[in-house]
Amino acid sequence: MARNLHIVKFIQSLNTIEIQIIEDYLHSIYLLSNSKKKESKQLMLFRYISSNKEKLITDNELIKNIAIKDIYSQKYSLSIKIYDALLLSKHLENKEIFNEREQIVFSLKKKILLIKSLRRSSNQGRMDTLNLLLAETVKIAKDNQVFDVLVEALIQKKQINGIRLGPKAFENINREIFYYELCFKCVQNANDAYYRLILNKDFINSFSKEKLDSHLKNSIKKLARDYKNTKAHEVNYYLHILKLEYYEHNREYLKGIKYCNMLINLLRKSKIMYSKNRIGIALNTLSQFSIYAKKSADGVFNAQKAQRFFIKNSLNYLLSKELELYAYLYSYNYKDAYKCIEEMLQHSMTDTGEFRKSKYIYFKACILFATKQYQFALELLNKSLEIEKDKSKWNISLRILIIMTFLELNKINEVGRLVEALRKYIERTKRTGIIEERYILIVKLLRELEKNGYEFNPANNNATKILTLLAKKNTPLSWNYYTPEIIPFHKWLLDKKTY
Repeated sequence: MARNLHIVKFIQSLNTIEIQIIEDYLHSIYLLSNSKKKESKQLMLFRYISSNKEKLITDNELIKNIAIKDIYSQKYSLSIKIYDALLLSKHLENKEIFNEREQIVFSLKKKILLIKSLRRSSNQGRMDTLNLLLAETVKIAKDNQVFDVLVEALIQKKQINGIRLGPKAFENINREIFYYELCFKCVQNANDAYYRLILNKDFINSFSKEKLDSHLKNSIKKLARDYKNTKAHEVNYYLHILKLEYYEHNREYLKGIKYCNMLINLLRKSKIMYSKNRIGIALNTLSQFSIYAKKSADGVFNAQKAQRFFIKNSLNYLLSKELELYAYLYSYNYKDAYKCIEEMLQHSMTDTGEFRKSKYIYFKACILFATKQYQFALELLNKSLEIEKDKSKWNISLRILIIMTFLELNKINEVGRLVEALRKYIERTKRTGIIEERYILIVKLLRELEKNGYEFNPANNNATKILTLLAKKNTPLSWNYYTPEIIPFHKWLLDKKTY
């Protein structure tokens, strides 16, 4: 394996603005006299890699094209210079890339670094400058609730001036440090409460419905208390997000739409909470609630509006396309759904994770299945299963759809083996995670159908009872939006009965 391979991939990931910043910096370092015509090797190396974004570039190719002997040290040295360039104010203060709050945070962190480096010398001529920098940093950090930097600045203030000002001033600073450490901890706890929900949604459920309800109620209560005690805007933001999750969990979709619009207005008015990403995420949530409320056109509109707030090659943009896709799928608009999934499969972020790649291939297979292109659907389902490798709850729905596809293709002899393999897979998975009862019932129904050659027989009371349970609405066993079961099994079977 080539050494420093990561830097090649990193350079290929850079956007146009970042590339220009780095080129300018490299050129300024290696500015040549008028008598020389050659560019620096590192600048040539950077330009070659950045202009071949889709190519798998080997060290041998770089040695051949750039005529570099020690490619490993050159790549390492180049990486250091790239990092330096990306920390320049020229880059960090670029409004096209970073919002106002991000720029403030970066500026504060640079001030803290400057203060720490200036303290290395005990030269008294620096004290006025240090105190001025500290005062600026503390004020701006307080005004913008950048608690981690604020704590660092207060520690520096205590160490520089605490002894000179006496015990009372020393203890006053300590009390401030303690309070702002609490604020910072509250923000981190709020962030963690949110991300536990995200992990639960995307992978094997770690929360049962009861535990999820308890997690939401307890988290909302704690965040409301933390916000009251700290007035931390970031805590308030996550409090709103968790309340939206609570409305979704309890199927209060119209309340969710109203509350989401409130959050968008709040974000627009708050300098601390506002960012384009957060507006986009709120619009994504609004799209999600619109689809729940059976307003698919609004779902498409809000998802497309959200995309305008995200960088096109970002993960958030891709997630917003996913919501747009759901709106098409749930309204049976397979023509636009197909266009949407093709764009998603071409997106730069799709290949950054096996799970996402597998999931999107599965989405495309669902569209092909819904439009009765069963053989093509089966090919994609097998490809998705091969990539996915048992890593998420999507695996079960993927296997169920493979079984449904075999039945549509009348390949009955294969189905029994697949059903038994799925039953064993569920049994294994139950040991490490929570499996939806709906999936267990689907497997039981398939085993009942096996008794009549996978034809539904109304005389089979067990099969009829299970199908009735699966078709009921608003129960723990019901089909729901945004689950891996894109093609509702009960609806497919009921439609199949009428063939």
